[in-house]
Amino acid sequence: MSALSQLSLERHDDIAVISGGVTLSADFIGRLADLSSAVADDVRVVVLHPDKRVWSGFDGVTDAGDLFAGLAEIAQPTIAVLDGPTFGGGLELALTADIRVAATDCQIGLAALTDGFPRAGGVQRLTRAVGRSRATQLLLLEDQIDSATACEWGLVNLVADDALEAAWQVAGSIASRGPIATRYAKDAIRHGLEMPLAQALHYETELTILLQDTNDRAEGVDAFVNKRAPQFSGT
Repeated sequence: MSALSQLSLERHDDIAVISGGVTLSADFIGRLADLSSAVADDVRVVVLHPDKRVWSGFDGVTDAGDLFAGLAEIAQPTIAVLDGPTFGGGLELALTADIRVAATDCQIGLAALTDGFPRAGGVQRLTRAVGRSRATQLLLLEDQIDSATACEWGLVNLVADDALEAAWQVAGSIASRGPIATRYAKDAIRHGLEMPLAQALHYETELTILLQDTNDRAEGVDAFVNKRAPQFSGT
């Protein structure tokens, strides 16, 4: 594999970008796990923008399980840029991101059940993303949907002619916010969804209390009072 086609991790100020790769192969999955664990702690948001061919599905992958757990477990908010047909394993990968931005002409779907069964957590993450009824519809009734329908369902968050540019704007907006607060928000959503409501409310309260003692919280209050843009430090 050439250096240009290798999946890589680059940093642009407070934003990390995972890009490159050729197909959704076992090598790609392994390197994605390595790069996900290598994201610097002071990065504020991570953008996943592989070669568009990656989104078309698995290439010779026979393993099953939570193949994209590394990306899902990144503490910072993550954004997937869907700028090509997104099917099967490609959609399972996209579902591990917190936010999905799709190109206007993007078609999206899981592999037809006649072609195999989703094997990288796709059914569970799809159901959590769009609900039982929509997940059932996509799995059993629809071969694929367009990006506008996916946005209406909540499967993607934003549709744009230039998906990368739109994702970059979203990343910049997130990066401008308090990084501790955005991480806590992601944590509360992710873990709270799996808890009984009373436990989730208690967990959210604990995170709120932890945030009160941070420098960023004091900076946010001071910036609001003095009508200026906050300068968050992540402390």
